[in-house]
Amino acid sequence: MHNYCCGGGSGLTVMSPNNFADWRISVAGRMNFKQILDAFADQPGPEVKKYVCAPCSNCKGQIRDILQYYNALERSGITYGGLVELIVNAMVDVQEPFIKWEMH
Repeated sequence: MHNYCCGGGSGLTVMSPNNFADWRISVAGRMNFKQILDAFADQPGPEVKKYVCAPCSNCKGQIRDILQYYNALERSGITYGGLVELIVNAMVDVQEPFIKWEMH
């Protein structure tokens, strides 16, 4: 499987003047969103909840924007989070889970 750049690197996720966010999502994000949808092609509807794990904070921001832009939570049941939250949540000395498992 090809892994496409999320389009959020180098601080691009925080750039929002004019229509930059729309451009970022429709260029790099569109292919990344297709890749996410393809991964869940066997259960496309919102009945089955799906989780996308972003490897870094830039990717997490871009995936957040993509999912919001395409209304993916409501239409497909897709939510997201980061790898760092999963790692912290898995630490045995954390008294309460770092992640509250609720849809964004």
